[in-house]
Amino acid sequence: MGFCDNQLESPPRRPPFFFFFFLPQMQIKDVQWFCKAVEMTSLHRAADALGVTQPALTKAVRRLEAEIGARLLERTPRGVAPTFMGQALLKQGLALGQWVNDTQALLGDLKHGAAGELRIGVVPALVESVLTPVLAELLDEGRGMRFHVSVQLSDMLLRQLEGGELDFAIAAIHPDRPMPGLSCMALGAQRSQVVARRGHALFRRRFTVQDLAAQPWALPPPNIALRTWVDAMFAEAGIGAVPAFVYTDATPAVFAQLVRRTPMLTVMTDDSLAAVGGQGLAALPAPAPVWTLQLGLFWRRSAYFSEAMERLRERIGRAFVQRKRLLAAHARVGPARRG
Repeated sequence: MGFCDNQLESPPRRPPFFFFFFLPQMQIKDVQWFCKAVEMTSLHRAADALGVTQPALTKAVRRLEAEIGARLLERTPRGVAPTFMGQALLKQGLALGQWVNDTQALLGDLKHGAAGELRIGVVPALVESVLTPVLAELLDEGRGMRFHVSVQLSDMLLRQLEGGELDFAIAAIHPDRPMPGLSCMALGAQRSQVVARRGHALFRRRFTVQDLAAQPWALPPPNIALRTWVDAMFAEAGIGAVPAFVYTDATPAVFAQLVRRTPMLTVMTDDSLAAVGGQGLAALPAPAPVWTLQLGLFWRRSAYFSEAMERLRERIGRAFVQRKRLLAAHARVGPARRG
């Protein structure tokens, strides 16, 4: 376990210079409301999301335009969009919003010590094996910490983290995809394998990749790494794309019950296979491949690193060590139970 870069944590971020110039006239609330309008591309939807009336939101945008002396929003066929000046305000407004959140976290630390609320994102396969034991341990300590958990695939989690919606994300590390705004602590490997029900016909004979292609599959959409692995397996064997019986925008592990009841194949991580949902399922042997990626704990470099964040980071690291032991134990008994 180590760090993906040398920046482990950062002091609280200062608000950008832009706002030192404008803040005497501007209201932080108006800037935040403006950012929400840009995000939602609609004043009506943004007002609903903020819990305010549309006229109140419109007045907030007009106050900002009066202070700056330029239009900030314009109407397009897809809804409202920021003008050139609006884009500049949006960039600084997002930074200001994060600074406000960090400042609130800092003041909360000073007032309540170790207590506080943390927003953490995690890939589905690690909820049971990593996050659940960490949260159970922290709950037993009774320190008053609270958590908001987002369970998504890695790409969505990292977008949420970069957008300031999360404090931490446990997600896949992609060396070819630099993310200069994030720091990362490497946690360990995650293996994914082709999975079938125990007793599947393929366990009772030698098979080829062509035999795999002849089975029904449950797969995610093409833009997900897991799906690209499966497509590459068939492409290397000279087989075209295999249409899935079931497509899902979540992890295929949600269809574990369907795989148990049918000859369907899917791809699952070792974590999912070792969990309760993996009962009755097993990984197919070669030529079915094993895919491995590295997992990391990500956070924003510019964020205030609170005492609660430090404690959570340390517990997640320990949980991954325990996870490695449990997966090794499951791997030792797994082959004996196939068939």
